[in-house]
Amino acid sequence: MSGVADLRVSPPVNEVPVADDGQQTHAWTAYHQRVADALAAMPELLRKGVTDGSDAAAGDIGEYLTASASTPLTNAASANVVSLSLTAGDWDVSGHVQFVASGGTLSAFGCGVGGIDVLINATIPPGSTQQQLATAPRRYNVTAATTVWVVAVGFFSGGVTASGAIRARRAR
Repeated sequence: MSGVADLRVSPPVNEVPVADDGQQTHAWTAYHQRVADALAAMPELLRKGVTDGSDAAAGDIGEYLTASASTPLTNAASANVVSLSLTAGDWDVSGHVQFVASGGTLSAFGCGVGGIDVLINATIPPGSTQQQLATAPRRYNVTAATTVWVVAVGFFSGGVTASGAIRARRAR
């Protein structure tokens, strides 16, 4: 945590916590005061979450990003459906794709974050024109701005459009 003072405190391990008169020793009393002072100095965000329904600010733990887009697919070729730019940090990223067929048959479809990680082999007959598939979650721990993608692939006759969304939450 850059810009935050070192808040570590160590107990006086070589001293008994209670003096002969049954009172806490001066070293332990001072230790407990240092712990209380360190907790009071911690940023509010590190101590508890929010309860007012507000969003986490950019750069804070819990920051949430999302985007959505659509693209036509070419049979048997992976395509980038939607992207999201992540700032430096530790992110959990997931998404979903809805496959919309316009005539023909969709025989297999898949999607993932950064590559295909979920593939369904199922023949979807004509008339059943929409199928939705969620990606597996993926962690991105990056030190610089990075673009991540939800990727889709379809095996079909006719035409298919992939409509997708991507979500990212800052883990730390």
